[in-house]
Amino acid sequence: MRQRRSRREARGDLPAPLLQLLHAAELECPHGHAEALTELTTLAIRKIPARGIFDPAVHGEPELFTAIEAVAVRHLSLANARTAWRGAIDAAELPFAKRDDLERTAQRVLDISETTYFYAGLAFGLTFVCAYRAN
Repeated sequence: MRQRRSRREARGDLPAPLLQLLHAAELECPHGHAEALTELTTLAIRKIPARGIFDPAVHGEPELFTAIEAVAVRHLSLANARTAWRGAIDAAELPFAKRDDLERTAQRVLDISETTYFYAGLAFGLTFVCAYRAN
C-alpha cells in the first residue's frame, strides 16, 4: 500500500509560484480547498509531462477522473453532497422513468459545468504562468 506524504513533503517538489499560490489558498479559501488544490497540483505535476493539459474526457482517462474525484471526497464534501442528492430524489417518490430522466439531465448539466470549470482553471492557470514569467 502506498503511503501518503505529508503536505510539506508533497509541496517540496513544487515550483515557487505554485507554492505561493497554495500558501495564498490556505489564507483565503474555505476549509479543505487549499488541501484539494495541493493534491490536484501534485497530480498535475505528475501527469502533465505524459498526457498534456487538455480535458481528460477527450482521452478517456477514467483513472484521472477517479483521482480527481477522490480529492473532492476527501476535501470538498462530495460524498455528503451526493447523499443529499440521493435523499432528495428518493423523497420526491417519482416513478423510475422520471427519476432516470431527471438524473440523466442533471448529469448532462454537471458534465457541461465540469468541462467549463476545467477549461476556466486551465485558462486562469496558463494566464498566471504567462503573467508571472513576464514579471
